[in-house]
Amino acid sequence: MQSSGKRAMLCVNFDGTHESFVGPGPDEGRREPGSEPRRQCDDLGWLVKGPGRLASRLARGDESEGALGRHSLLLGSLVVLLVALPLGRVLSGGDLRFSILLALVLVAAVFVNTPQRWGFMAALSIGLGAIAGLAASAATGSIALRIAGDVLGLGLLGFTTLLMLNSLIYARRVSPDTIVGGICVYLLIGLCFAMMFGLMTDFQPGAIVEGEGAARKAIERSMSAQSSHATKLLYFSFVTLTTLGYGDITTKSETAQMMAVGEAVIGQLYLAIFVARLVALYVAGARHRPRVRRESDVGADR
Repeated sequence: MQSSGKRAMLCVNFDGTHESFVGPGPDEGRREPGSEPRRQCDDLGWLVKGPGRLASRLARGDESEGALGRHSLLLGSLVVLLVALPLGRVLSGGDLRFSILLALVLVAAVFVNTPQRWGFMAALSIGLGAIAGLAASAATGSIALRIAGDVLGLGLLGFTTLLMLNSLIYARRVSPDTIVGGICVYLLIGLCFAMMFGLMTDFQPGAIVEGEGAARKAIERSMSAQSSHATKLLYFSFVTLTTLGYGDITTKSETAQMMAVGEAVIGQLYLAIFVARLVALYVAGARHRPRVRRESDVGADR
């Protein structure tokens, strides 16, 4: 028996033209001989449902047992990065602190991708390449290796951000994991933009400047001050993400300006949508939650 539900169809007319429509089945496009050109139709349901099924499968995998622990580990590494990066300069002054802290975040991001085997293998390969690039750059002083490590690290963090955002979209209830995951996504957005700004200072010197008037100077990365450079760009990224706009660090190139605008828009939309999603999930859960009657009400009914 053929299903009565509508399907997405792609029809190829015998005169060579193509048409697409939504109909009840693969026979809708057929015509009687002598009328309009007949069509050969193929079901495109897989094209419509495929991405949705993949996203749902990824979300279910991320919500598997131990998800709260993985997300908490990532959140902890992000908080340590933001707190220890400036404190490390005060306590030790070592310039490798950003590379070490970023490597911890990358390791935590790899663990977030463990539910899906293919995702874990891809994340593990990219993460190892990023950490190797950072370590080799610190040992040899190679700018090319540093850029390669940053690009691979940015790819891993971007993939992890999309994975966790997908889990928030397909979440069915409000849970501690939902809240922790949402915070991680927000912090990851800021970190990813900071890394993109860092790459921009490599390819477009003078794109981001600090200071005012005659004291204004370009923010440039050097092998001897990588952590200081990363601290400034993290500061600028989160100031932009939260739309504080202090103005002590500004953009000069058009590309950097559009990136800053995009980050500000993403930050505002994400907070609004995330809070609305939490409220919607809570209300939906409250409607389906069984009501517990008080003993006084039960006695009154008797």
